Amino acid sequence: MTALTLRAIPAARRASALYCATSGGGFPLLFIHGFGASGDVFQPLASRLASRYQTIVPDLRGHGRSRRLPLADSIERMAADVGDLLDLLRVDRTFVIGHAGGSAVAAHLAADQPTRVCGLVLISPPEITSPDRRSFGARLRDGLSAAFSRNDHAGDHDAQACQRLLQKADYRSRLRSIVAPTLVIAGDHDPTPTLRQAREIARSVSNGASATVRGGGASLLSNHADALIAVLAPWLEQQERAA
Repeated sequence: MTALTLRAIPAARRASALYCATSGGGFPLLFIHGFGASGDVFQPLASRLASRYQTIVPDLRGHGRSRRLPLADSIERMAADVGDLLDLLRVDRTFVIGHAGGSAVAAHLAADQPTRVCGLVLISPPEITSPDRRSFGARLRDGLSAAFSRNDHAGDHDAQACQRLLQKADYRSRLRSIVAPTLVIAGDHDPTPTLRQAREIARSVSNGASATVRGGGASLLSNHADALIAVLAPWLEQQERAA
């Protein structure tokens, strides 16, 4: 992949620009990673899809090679950062793929910029229940997810900071504003609430569908890339023809 050259960005915007790796030259395809991870988690997918699409893989603020930026205090701030990055790249329309907590960022971006996001994919999205109504078990799962999904590129913030972001991620109200065709994917080894909410999210958007990857769970991106591609590729091609 090729890193976005920050020297090409006006100085006033350079300091707040997300690190981004790009590859390919087709229709834009943006990847948004989960909290406590980095864009590197998408390498198995992005490397395969770069033969057909222009893949755009940023690190969210406070994560990976964007760790020079302070961790965001809200999903809205993260979505705004990604929108700014697309402006800098002069990307008017794109497909968006979000994973785990990155699905909440992707959903906010799709709701806020409907003319820009022409297709949305949410992989193993976080719980959509309002934070103040989440069970203790759900909050614990969020915390453990944030703690154990961290890697060496996650940045200097701790798991508790990621947990707070996950706990505040209430994007239920945004779903009905999403007009882009939406595909929600879960693994059949994901927790039962994840499988159930994948179907609920697909019903909540105006044009949604859900799919299940056999054998997939916490390692869906790294160990089941071929199965994901088998689901993603025909859906993306269909949306590309309609875009």
